[in-house]
Amino acid sequence: MMIIVIVWRFIHTGGFIINQNWLASEASEAPEFANSLFVSFSNLGIAIGTASGGQFLLHMGTHQIIWGGLMFLALAVIGMVAKIKWYGFL
Repeated sequence: MMIIVIVWRFIHTGGFIINQNWLASEASEAPEFANSLFVSFSNLGIAIGTASGGQFLLHMGTHQIIWGGLMFLALAVIGMVAKIKWYGFL
């Protein structure tokens, strides 16, 4: 389990750095405002993920919590595919 957490840390940290650089290049007129929105929506995502994970844990138990993670993984993949389809890769 510890190896999974360490790998997740590196992936997650790299994603934040890439996203902030991408955001700063796209919002050159107001980078501070864009960064504040980035932080706000990151915290909102963490809150929603924690609340929904807690609901899965409460109703399904610890042995079935993986299904909640797989559901969010599927939603993320659907969102990425839709973004690429509508707006292109970059």
